[in-house]
Amino acid sequence: MPVTQDRIQKLKSFGLTDYQARAYLALLDLGAAAGSQIPAHSRVPRTRVYETMQQLHEKGLVQILPEKPVRYKPVPFGNYLRALAEDHRRTAQQLSVNAAALAREFSVSPQGSPEERGRFEALYGRRNVRDRLVEMYGHAETEVIAIGSVHSPARILHGLGQELEERAASGVRVRLAFYTNTNNEAEVRALSRNAEIRHIDFFTPVDRYGVDGRQFLMCHPIPDDDSPFRGEDIAIWTDDPAIATAMEQMAERIWEIGTRVAPKPRQGGDAGKGRRVTPLAGP
Repeated sequence: MPVTQDRIQKLKSFGLTDYQARAYLALLDLGAAAGSQIPAHSRVPRTRVYETMQQLHEKGLVQILPEKPVRYKPVPFGNYLRALAEDHRRTAQQLSVNAAALAREFSVSPQGSPEERGRFEALYGRRNVRDRLVEMYGHAETEVIAIGSVHSPARILHGLGQELEERAASGVRVRLAFYTNTNNEAEVRALSRNAEIRHIDFFTPVDRYGVDGRQFLMCHPIPDDDSPFRGEDIAIWTDDPAIATAMEQMAERIWEIGTRVAPKPRQGGDAGKGRRVTPLAGP
């Protein structure tokens, strides 16, 4: 029986590889043969013949004759087909029995759409960071929170003060926390007109900004100084819902453990009269 491409393709449709199909067709022609005889008839490389014959034996298509040298004898293809059909029947029966349970286990999620995933961006330069914060604050609907260093009040007041004032006027809750002392007292007092401010008694090397639990920005100010626009800052921004919410919750915990800073009374008014207030920390 010639080893033709058409016959090889037919055998491959029943689960045989190219080498397995070639070796089996050659063995049908030879009847029984040693492994050394098969390459010339099948064009299977000598280095792959014995491995291929072992694979055919495992499939039930070849019988190994315990002779010296070992010889191989083909098993009728009909035997292989009957065994294959029986395997398919058992698989079909098992699927039929387990179909309902499998359908429940691997059912489509009822939420109808995949969980929302957000974006991440790296920002370089203080002006670019400030511009992104302006954009974030423009979308604030319920709350803004920021945690910073001793120099953050000046950067926020002079770079973002107008935006925070507008957000506060529209009903957005603004919460800020810094290490406060006499060096940033003026800026802290000015910010307190539109924000709830807390003093934190530890150094933080990064600034954290959250908006509505929907956007979060973490920034390393370089240098950590009072300038609102000049700096080689590096920041990471995200609107990924899970991460933004988690980071804002961490910022809230920092804010909550801080000490309340007294708000600056509005000029001509008596706001805060009779209230207990906490002074700024010393230098």
